[in-house]
Amino acid sequence: MCCENSKTKPCEEVSQEELCCKDQHDEIEDIIDMAYEGDFNVEELMKEKAALEGELADLKRQYEALYSEAARIKADFHNYKRRTESNVERLRNSALTEIMLELLPVVDNFERALNSEEDKDTPLYKGVSLIYRQLLSVIEKFDMAPIKSIGEAFDPSLHEAVAVEEISDTELDGKIVKEIQRGYVLKGEVIRPAKVIVGKLTDETEEEVGKDE
Repeated sequence: MCCENSKTKPCEEVSQEELCCKDQHDEIEDIIDMAYEGDFNVEELMKEKAALEGELADLKRQYEALYSEAARIKADFHNYKRRTESNVERLRNSALTEIMLELLPVVDNFERALNSEEDKDTPLYKGVSLIYRQLLSVIEKFDMAPIKSIGEAFDPSLHEAVAVEEISDTELDGKIVKEIQRGYVLKGEVIRPAKVIVGKLTDETEEEVGKDE
């Protein structure tokens, strides 16, 4: 027994590594013995190797198919998420636009009331002016801003010309001289164009300009 020889390690002290090395050594010896005894069939081993390689190839194809399917599902989900977020944003902006369009007539009425008041020092005017500024402050928080008009060149994408006014100032030709109704943009999109009057040189002024040229 292994414990009887005093020069050998006690059985309980034999390491796992030593046992593993012994098993591998025994296995190699068995293979050598099989080869010498003629039991080591190379042809059978080659067939088994070919079969294993075939199974490995099948598993590889299955893996590639599953990987491709997972990638497709991931891409579909990404596209679905992007479409959903886009639709939600579109609906939110549409709802906000409707609300602001309902609010604009109120803003217009405040502006008319303030413009028609001659005495700017009355408590009423100051109170209405305060409420108007608060209303504009709320509007600005939603990224809505008025369209610049007076003195600007007429832009059909921003302005709606309701009339043309003859002028003698050449610098105002084709520019907006009066604003009838203020326009607004919401998040960079025009929700109501500004109604304006555009300046046009009188015939006499055009003739004089032509002579000077």
